[in-house]
Amino acid sequence: MKYEYAVLVIALVWALFFSFVLQFPPGFSEVGDDGSYLLAAKNLYLKGQLDESRPIVIAAIHGFPLLFGFSDPVVIAWCNVISISCWFLTSVLLFKLIAQKFPRRIAFIAAVTFISCIGNLTNAFNVLAEAIFIFLVVLAVFFIGKQVQTKHYKYTTLAVSILLLAILVKPLAFGLVGIVALCHFKNYKAIIGNSFVVFILFSLSLIGIQLHSMKKQYGDYTVSYVDVVTYYNYLGGKADCLKKGIDFVPGENDRAKKFSQFSSHEQKKIASSDLNDQLLNNTSNFMQAYAFCLYSNSSKGSYSVSECKNEASTFYFDFFYFSFKAISKVQNILFTITGVLLSFYYLFYRKKVGTFYKIIALFISYIFFISGMSCLQCDRFHILFFPLVIVLGISLFVENRQLVWKQKPI
Repeated sequence: MKYEYAVLVIALVWALFFSFVLQFPPGFSEVGDDGSYLLAAKNLYLKGQLDESRPIVIAAIHGFPLLFGFSDPVVIAWCNVISISCWFLTSVLLFKLIAQKFPRRIAFIAAVTFISCIGNLTNAFNVLAEAIFIFLVVLAVFFIGKQVQTKHYKYTTLAVSILLLAILVKPLAFGLVGIVALCHFKNYKAIIGNSFVVFILFSLSLIGIQLHSMKKQYGDYTVSYVDVVTYYNYLGGKADCLKKGIDFVPGENDRAKKFSQFSSHEQKKIASSDLNDQLLNNTSNFMQAYAFCLYSNSSKGSYSVSECKNEASTFYFDFFYFSFKAISKVQNILFTITGVLLSFYYLFYRKKVGTFYKIIALFISYIFFISGMSCLQCDRFHILFFPLVIVLGISLFVENRQLVWKQKPI
């Protein structure tokens, strides 16, 4: 267990150091999406209603202290504890995942690499869903790896149930479930034919509750309307501005302001009609806007770091501020480029690819391309696949090194 303890100690020391030098304690951001997550939690526990954007599981996790009558500051502190705990657990889980196949010292390097990812750490300091979602995805991948190691499909069953649950944290997990289902289609009897299928049924029942409640409350069988608003205000909005030759300011253009006046049910219809119209009649600008969205999400660093202020007037703040801002930007660029290249390598170039690596490569590709629905999000979208890039990168490096050793003359 010495490596696991070392991972936790390094993570703790790094988090404390980072928070201290940048004067960036865990808390609540007034300019980010933190408010929408807090509102969703309060709607669930205080009004018994679901939020149109934030599903039931993430709202239930964030708002748990409200069940005992605690106020907003306690809820915010609770959310910070949950997110940071998930960041810690993801570090250890990544170590365990890679240690299933490779030496523990290699797994340790991988875990420390993840710990050093500034975007993942800063995100965990806010009231958001990414840290929780990343933990669930890595946990699912861990169980998929466990199935490969043991040949027991009960672990794939657990992985599917976790990804189904992750849909109610961030709805983009729908695609991840589809990828696993596609890759394991031939083994579906083994996956649903064991006692662990009860976990899948539990997750599906929660999704059913979400769908029924959203239909009753807003008018559509949907998990969330966040995709509707995201598309219309970002990708669709950018394409429309290119067509009209005007500046694009997310949420501030007349198009976005008019859109906000409609109900969620009406917004869904408007966005669907707009997507069809843009694909047919504004194709060039739409593709240009999509390329812009991918570029903007791939080339920026941590927004949280850029918002840090030297309120204590320390002499070292500027050095660490500019250093960490630059490092987070470089990390996003490198992890994105490496992730896309690795996923393409495993999917199209490598002749024999196991299901485990195929699933990870598809996860990375899916998250990368779906991120084009939005723009100007800094590294927030792509940190979702950072730990998966580490898994593929370490695997390719170790396997190629072993191949070189075998080819060396005696």
